[in-house]
Amino acid sequence: MLQFAKQLALANLLLAIGLTTANAAEREDVRKVINLVSAVKMPFPESLSRNRAKTERVWLERDTTTTGCIRLDERRWCFEHIPPQGNRAEMLRIRNEPSRGVYIGAMYYYIVDLDLDGLVDVGSTTHIEELDQRRPATPIAHVVQFFHRSTKRAEQSVGDYQKMYDEGIQVALRYFGE
Repeated sequence: MLQFAKQLALANLLLAIGLTTANAAEREDVRKVINLVSAVKMPFPESLSRNRAKTERVWLERDTTTTGCIRLDERRWCFEHIPPQGNRAEMLRIRNEPSRGVYIGAMYYYIVDLDLDGLVDVGSTTHIEELDQRRPATPIAHVVQFFHRSTKRAEQSVGDYQKMYDEGIQVALRYFGE
């Protein structure tokens, strides 16, 4: 019985080490994206309207939040790094939105990693709909799905948001600065 307990403990230890290294690689990618967003300069010249750069805009706000956007095909990926301040945690927010702006039928996605562990903590999907069939058509935002990990709200959609978060990380690693 003691031998079985030792083998079980060893198996659990090896499994924990394997899972820890898998999460550490994801966390490393998240940190790489944050460093890219902070380091990339705006495409030059900034006022040129026909710029072919994939990096659309990068800016630093007053509270040291750094935001950078990448235009890729018909979508815009925006990454916001919010540093820790007081007892607010450091976080990475990713927005996936249409690059041509607000229009009826557009889908907007919002994903947040609150502790930079590579796992999505908050996610929402917003659909732009037509308000009461009025003419001219008036767009209105409708949140069709909201995910929150700690309250287990919309837990069935965690896979979709995690897949989009991972895709956003790969987009940033590949295209930031181009």
